[in-house]
Amino acid sequence: EVVPPKYDLAGDFREGLAWMKRNGKWGYIDKTGREAVPPKYDDARDFREGLAPVELNGKTFYIKLFPDGRVVEYYDK
Repeated sequence: EVVPPKYDLAGDFREGLAWMKRNGKWGYIDKTGREAVPPKYDDARDFREGLAPVELNGKTFYIKLFPDGRVVEYYDK
């Protein structure tokens, strides 16, 4: 039996997380396959030094994922 893929695309793991795309939106999975950041962004890039650039509604900003699962968005002022 063939299992259909869960994601349209997935990247390499960086800092324990990999970006993924499902149904046109981007998020992140951890190495267990759990969705650490559910797909809601229009674009997403690799984590570096604890931050990852993402895009949503034409705005680019950074997100940080904390160990307790909180996602904080950082905007450039």
